[in-house]
Amino acid sequence: MMKKLIITFLTLFLIFPSIAYGQTTYTVQPGDSMWRISVRFQVGLSELIRANPQIKNPALIYPNQKLTIPQISEKNVEAQVVQLVNQERAKAGLKPLIHNWELSRVARYKSMDMRDRG
Repeated sequence: MMKKLIITFLTLFLIFPSIAYGQTTYTVQPGDSMWRISVRFQVGLSELIRANPQIKNPALIYPNQKLTIPQISEKNVEAQVVQLVNQERAKAGLKPLIHNWELSRVARYKSMDMRDRG
């Protein structure tokens, strides 16, 4: 059963590897940096910078600036897969997996690379 879930996960990952963006607007607070904001919203720094071309120097952001936070649709699928895998792991008496958004991001880009380069 576990192999079936893993195969399902990989299949979903390869079928839907493109990033679909929605967006959220965030107002910069004192002490914020692009990196801190990317970690808070669990998006990559490069995606955050790409979604905000109005920021000429990403190292210099100021309070009350508005930033667009990209929403990556695959994150929902990834969370559902982890939930399903954890249900099966619980049935087998195993500890649940902990979702790591940074690792998922790397896997997402790797799957896009594999798709594009064959």
